[in-house]
Amino acid sequence: MAFLKGYWRRLSQRQLLLLTGFVAAFAVGFDGMAQGAMASVQAAPHYTYTMQIGTEDGVVTNSTRQGGIVAIYYLGSLCGAFMAGWIADTYGRSKAVHFGAVWAFLGCALQCAAQNLNMMLCARIIAGMGAGQLMSTVPTWTAEIAASHHRGKVITATFMANFVGIAIIVWLGFGISFTTFGDGSFRWRFVFAANMLPLFILVPLTLMMPESPRWLVKVGRREEALEILALARGESAHTTTVQHEVNEIIVADELEKESGKRNSYWSMLVGVGYGDLHIARRVQLGFWLQVMCQFCTGIAAVLIYSGYIFALANFNGIKSSWLGAITNTVGIPATLVAIYSMDYLGRRKLAFVGSSLQTILLFMVGGLMVAIKNNPDKADNIGKATASLIPVYMFVFAATWLVIPWVYATEIFPTALRARGNAFNVAGWSIGYGGGGLVIPIMFSNIGANTFFVIGAFQIITIPIIYCFYPETNQRSLESLDLLFASKSPFVWSEEREFAKRIGELEHAVEARMAQEGNPLSQSAEKDVVHAAEVEKLPSETPSLDADRAR
Repeated sequence: MAFLKGYWRRLSQRQLLLLTGFVAAFAVGFDGMAQGAMASVQAAPHYTYTMQIGTEDGVVTNSTRQGGIVAIYYLGSLCGAFMAGWIADTYGRSKAVHFGAVWAFLGCALQCAAQNLNMMLCARIIAGMGAGQLMSTVPTWTAEIAASHHRGKVITATFMANFVGIAIIVWLGFGISFTTFGDGSFRWRFVFAANMLPLFILVPLTLMMPESPRWLVKVGRREEALEILALARGESAHTTTVQHEVNEIIVADELEKESGKRNSYWSMLVGVGYGDLHIARRVQLGFWLQVMCQFCTGIAAVLIYSGYIFALANFNGIKSSWLGAITNTVGIPATLVAIYSMDYLGRRKLAFVGSSLQTILLFMVGGLMVAIKNNPDKADNIGKATASLIPVYMFVFAATWLVIPWVYATEIFPTALRARGNAFNVAGWSIGYGGGGLVIPIMFSNIGANTFFVIGAFQIITIPIIYCFYPETNQRSLESLDLLFASKSPFVWSEEREFAKRIGELEHAVEARMAQEGNPLSQSAEKDVVHAAEVEKLPSETPSLDADRAR
């Protein structure tokens, strides 16, 4: 497929943005299919019996093992995320996606062929590693090509594919259950095999894609970076807008290279040597935002165990299955809402709206389920009311919280650290969603409907955390966000004050470079613009810069 290399040069701006969207959609769609697959296969009696989690007629008797099979996939994604961060920063975003697709394909094939519990566990770890690499790299790649004023919209649009993937696989599993294969192994093996389809399409599409312009600047390929930015913005390479953006990237890159800092995961986690960049703070923000999204919202309960929830609401097997399929399909139109609200309301306000509405819905569902238990003669009517709230909850989640952590994590890290920083975000997704997948069936088994009150309480906690510690990133360039985290205080109000003070200084540095060099691609040894007066105004990156400042 060497003929596809450089294909992006034949595209218009609109075609390039569509190609970027399709690549992201197939990667994220694969993850959606992988998530939805477990909702489908767990309804197959043959799978339940083969994996030793229940009886031959599909009744689950070991909820811990059931949750463990789900959760171990996210152990693999945790490892895959950190692998991808290193590959993407060293060899480029496209190669990281290719590598992840190979792992994911292998894992899907092994799940499809699994003969026993041990083989299934190994297969799910491998598939998870592939998913972790894709989910760690693709949002970063997309954010680095998209313009700042619609970055949230572009990434959110790709996550519609997540629910499209979930809906396709859930309805596929539901349809197969009515065939002559419904009671055999084909029912669940075919579902796993279907997950490989988006991977077949993804690999050739990525060969047509340009590399990230920010990564190209980092490795010294500035000519190509400028060409890609000009095409992505639909303007000439000599316009002020494109020149300003590429110079902003170069200024940030030169400061990072002057620091001479080796960006290991450990140094990022503990924050040693980064000065005013406060990388450790950003790692914590990205990680815990994802944990809040995946665990505190209770999405694992609704997505993976929707059939069990509808069973609690007094619906039989077939009805609970198609109600679960409808619930997961609701996420598609809901994501359309998020495409516009993400950039219109911003990340913080959208999180506040989502947390407030989801808390109300979770307490209502819990209350109605308790009412079903206490009023068996009215169970049918109360069950209908309960069932109607579950799709509403899914709609609210997909329209608000679903994409916020994925967008936020691609924004808050500097170019040299973005891929590795997003690996911590995927780690939070793995632990949050995997933890939910593990403990939710145990909670249902032990405390029943009270599970919803516990999740609702977690959801309430997210509101003050977002208010105090998560500054708004909407409508700000990726490079300027270094200034947002320059404050020594982790509180939002302090960070906003520091940002207002320093943003003018960054603009002055960029304008000075443009005036001094004229050509943004100049490799001149003169670095007066960013090395003398301006460096001391920008956030320090290492103790060595602080020492220079003191001298």
